[in-house]
Amino acid sequence: MSESPDFRRAMRDAFPERPAPEQLRAWAQNVARTGGDTRHSEPERVRTISRSAGARRVLQAAALVLALGAGWGGHALAIGLARGTSADDAMVGELVDSHVRSLLADHLMDVKSTDQHTVKPWFIGKADFAPQVTDLASDGFPLLGGRIEYVAGHSAAALVFGRRKHVINVYEWPASSADQRVVREQRSGYSLLHWTANGLSFWAVTDATPADLDAFRSAYTPGH
Repeated sequence: MSESPDFRRAMRDAFPERPAPEQLRAWAQNVARTGGDTRHSEPERVRTISRSAGARRVLQAAALVLALGAGWGGHALAIGLARGTSADDAMVGELVDSHVRSLLADHLMDVKSTDQHTVKPWFIGKADFAPQVTDLASDGFPLLGGRIEYVAGHSAAALVFGRRKHVINVYEWPASSADQRVVREQRSGYSLLHWTANGLSFWAVTDATPADLDAFRSAYTPGH
């Protein structure tokens, strides 16, 4: 199937061409050509055991070759594929970056209010769905406000809550049928919790404790 000019232009814009290190190019091409098995004299039993590892190396090399063909700017994509980076890993990284950025850049809230009836209407026309906005001050999680974010290729409503001296960012967007798992993560000193309820996907990020996030989830979406 031939590539359209628009596709090629998009690839050039996304991955600007820069020379790749010659050693990396040679390694990737050699592994892709040989199947990762250069020990031709080893016994058949050993060759059989090593085939699965060799197949993995072929896939890794193929990913690198694709990136090299698009320009060295595509190295991050290739490395992610070669290392087996999961969608969850990428999502967690994006969310932690967004959380930290919101604190460092003093852009925690576009709308500052403890009133859910002020915050929820603010998202009309800014988000293509109706986010859940609930004040949990009586449970120890006061609503502080909200903002619009862009996560994993789509817009997200970010609701901001307090927990003693901590901040909890809660990212919301419409849930997909494949997005039903509860996920708990720790990354760079931050706790993350993911769940779905009422047709929405929630990711909460904070430097408070995982127990605080569990308590928040129980209060925010009772029964889930």
